[in-house]
Amino acid sequence: MKADLPYSHGMDFQSQSEYALFRLVHFGLRLLPLPWSTTILRLTARSAGRIGVGRRQVVSTQLQNVFPNVTSKELAGMVAKVYDHLGLTAAEVLFADPAALARTVTVEPGWDALDRALVGGGGAIVVTGHIGNFELGGRILAGRFPLLDVVKTQRNAPFDRFVQQQRLRFGIRTVPVEHSGRAVLAHLRSGGLVTLLVDQDAGKTGYRTDFLGLPASTWPGAAKISVRTGCPVVPVAILRNEDRTHTLHVGNAMSPEGMTDTEEDIKAFTGLISKAVERFIWDRPEQWFWVHRRWKGAAEARGADEPIPGV
Repeated sequence: MKADLPYSHGMDFQSQSEYALFRLVHFGLRLLPLPWSTTILRLTARSAGRIGVGRRQVVSTQLQNVFPNVTSKELAGMVAKVYDHLGLTAAEVLFADPAALARTVTVEPGWDALDRALVGGGGAIVVTGHIGNFELGGRILAGRFPLLDVVKTQRNAPFDRFVQQQRLRFGIRTVPVEHSGRAVLAHLRSGGLVTLLVDQDAGKTGYRTDFLGLPASTWPGAAKISVRTGCPVVPVAILRNEDRTHTLHVGNAMSPEGMTDTEEDIKAFTGLISKAVERFIWDRPEQWFWVHRRWKGAAEARGADEPIPGV
């Protein structure tokens, strides 16, 4: 079902200028053969990583915190792979033939977990993270299921509209997180999938949980919705393989059965959900979005004064 973009943004000169530059570069690269545009974006991303553009210090520091035993040479190699992944992902999303790109995807172990989760028509919640080519993952899911993606609004309004319009092309309906409540509940009642990315810092609104071995503030939205609606949670992630094919990994459904809408249960379920997504990052750490300051809100998260088991 086609939906109009559910929100609008104001305009400013800086946003318009940045977007105009983006469209100019986008137009120019589209004129080139795909291997050329891919190479240019990968080299640009690697260069940004080397000269410190694009939060290189954030990437390096967070990787070192999570992998404290790596050598400086190994750390530099990991940083380079992170930026190379970002460039390659941009090329795939912006310039690859969508049908050809979709044909590179296999689903492991298959669709059974999601099909079973939707039995009864009550909908299901897909939790994932900024791992692999997550935009491609959304396209694959939307090709099989009615999909509503809860998104964070980009600061640049014209670019945000561009991104949402691209998603609509592939059947991905979106709703901004700050206005998502009614739309999410309605979509679940209709038997659809709601996708939530649960790997970003939630500040004081999140619960303090372990993430990649370090205390972090984690969004509780998936746990709350699941407990209050009874809809299962299914962890999903798409990872790029060495040969540039992709595997969409579908995890086992997590049922809220036996849990209550209490802070204790919501926090516990939030931690379990986060762990289910985290395992994909451990598998391909270079394909995660390390430029985000994931652990900055740990001190102000709810439950920050309580110890985390194993930390």
